[in-house]
Amino acid sequence: MKRINIFKHIKNLIKQEMDIYPTTPLPSYKDYYNQHFTELVDAIKFFYDVDIDNFIGDPWDIVAQVAENPHWLEEFHAEFEEYLREREYIQ
Repeated sequence: MKRINIFKHIKNLIKQEMDIYPTTPLPSYKDYYNQHFTELVDAIKFFYDVDIDNFIGDPWDIVAQVAENPHWLEEFHAEFEEYLREREYIQ
């Protein structure tokens, strides 16, 4: 039975993966946002996509939050930027 060095094997697999999928620099938030979202509503749909399909609550609660909080837009952009960064859409 042949013995395999598991760490060497994993390193080779990762190297092969990197060769198949070369890394390219990720865009900034501003560049990505301007490329993919022509309107704010598109960004909101993208951000809440999973929640919309399975949303049990009242969608008017979200509308109320927007109406009551004067800083909602700034907070949305900060949360959206973090969301995109965590999922490696942006740098």
